Amino acid sequence: MINQILDDHRDQRGFVVNPFELLANTGDISNCHAFSIEPGHSRGNHTHPARNEQILVLSGSITVQYPDKKTVLSAEKPSILTVSAGSKHTFTNNSTATAVVICWSSARDETYAGDDTVW
Repeated sequence: MINQILDDHRDQRGFVVNPFELLANTGDISNCHAFSIEPGHSRGNHTHPARNEQILVLSGSITVQYPDKKTVLSAEKPSILTVSAGSKHTFTNNSTATAVVICWSSARDETYAGDDTVW
């Protein structure tokens, strides 16, 4: 797990970040998706066996849970968390506001190992 703090350009309107500013070659991005998580809900409990996944919270906050540790990410302090290939992880919103997240990776992964979150 790597957590990289971004240079957020913040004023009274909010913040602007370039989530790809730390990548040497943005042409390598093969998967990018955004999603929301309502308060008290989770997404994930899955792995990406053949690729790292980068995560940036755009609104609200989430807890990223691994089998042996957890990390809290928040839009209040934008940072990119890298989940290593093969690491099982779950995203949970423990706050009272909807969280909005963007995730991407830079390698194709046709071996995605499901989402077994209970709904």
